[in-house]
Amino acid sequence: MQQFITITLAAVLFWHCQSAPKTQTATASTDVVAMARQTHKEAIDTLRADTNAPLQPLVIKPLDKTAAQTLLSAYDLKTLLVKEWPDNGFYGTDRYRIEFIFTDAERTINDPSVYRIKGKNRYKNTVSDFAGLIEITGVSEFIDPNLDSLDLANMGLKNAYTLSGTFRFDEDSTLNTSGAFLGTFKLDFSVNDKGEAESWYFSTDTPTKAAGYVFDGNWGSYKNKTTTKPVLFARDLFAIANDILTDFSYGEREVEINKKYRHLGWDNFWDGKEWWVETPAQ
Repeated sequence: MQQFITITLAAVLFWHCQSAPKTQTATASTDVVAMARQTHKEAIDTLRADTNAPLQPLVIKPLDKTAAQTLLSAYDLKTLLVKEWPDNGFYGTDRYRIEFIFTDAERTINDPSVYRIKGKNRYKNTVSDFAGLIEITGVSEFIDPNLDSLDLANMGLKNAYTLSGTFRFDEDSTLNTSGAFLGTFKLDFSVNDKGEAESWYFSTDTPTKAAGYVFDGNWGSYKNKTTTKPVLFARDLFAIANDILTDFSYGEREVEINKKYRHLGWDNFWDGKEWWVETPAQ
């Protein structure tokens, strides 16, 4: 009988989804072929007003340059990027696991659409420091007509926005294994009744597809200019993982990794090593 690794998803998502889902979870099974359970993506309906009604498209309104700059000046997105635990992602054509963590994100003084980023990534046993920029090039406000307005009000959530832009993260050029990550990113957030920005995970039709944010691009080697590899990481990877690797995971809030992908770096998910800190906890 096949076994799976059980993964607890980001606590920030759980905090917003404490109430039981409005759809019933299917019976668990350990048979990959016969498994008929909901995936995490399918279960992102906690705030749906009617889970049986057809999904309506989001109402998206792009902001002009002035409105976008005003919004970005009002809300510092650092708290959406810098967290205490890393993001997971896929790297290379085999989609091996890679991890990223932003250790610092500072909005530039003269341009609120540009952030200076510092962080670390881990691929297999190699940990690399990186630094670079993200530049926000598009800002839109959106309304999800599928969600229960009373639930949103009770949670203190108001206006919701989606951002798009570009990024470049440069690793330490003195290392033989180093290179640069370049690509595009998308980020969804809302403003709560305290006037604070917080990540948005409740709409599967946003550009991030309920992943909070997604960075998608390529890594290029400093040493060999012809060597490039695809890379993608997200705040909640499991919202989109099954769109990248077939049947990668099952389950709702606690996700189970399919055994056939465990060798791609997921067998040590629970190793507990805080590889991103200078002095890991014992």
